[in-house]
Amino acid sequence: MHLSRLIAAPIAVAAMALSTPVLAQATNVNLDRFDGRWFEVVRNPNNVQKDCSRAQIDFTPQSRAGRYSLSVACTRTADGEVEVLRANARVTDTATNAKFRFTLTGLLSFGGLAGQNYWVWDHAPDYSWAIMGLPDKSNWWIWHRSANPSAAERSRLVARAGQLGFNTSRTVHTGR
Repeated sequence: MHLSRLIAAPIAVAAMALSTPVLAQATNVNLDRFDGRWFEVVRNPNNVQKDCSRAQIDFTPQSRAGRYSLSVACTRTADGEVEVLRANARVTDTATNAKFRFTLTGLLSFGGLAGQNYWVWDHAPDYSWAIMGLPDKSNWWIWHRSANPSAAERSRLVARAGQLGFNTSRTVHTGR
């Protein structure tokens, strides 16, 4: 009886480890490889982007280290109009380069108060995709270097987002 407990305990721990979502964000993000053009290809539903059928993100380094300009072009579903939102981003965790504070620019900035923290939760070794999300995981996005990756690639990345602990029961596929 005692031997069966010794055998069962490690098996139970291993089973729990396999079923528990990965909770840590990415580490050692290479910002030189992270900058450039991205396309949002999958996200969870959110009110801000409810009419957005395609989003293109340009992530451009500024002259100050750890600072970036963002330009997000959203194609509206109803009329095909493109709305461009501009923001600044700064790295908030220089040990990992995986945490950013995005702040809107222009009239919508409210003196820098209109901002949000975003984390890189995972990325491809070649930076062909990245899973971005809020720290509390209430919203998440899959960014890809291709505007229209295959259905298999999208499914694999949604599964990865689920492994990271994001709710993937409802998804919005964009950029098709």
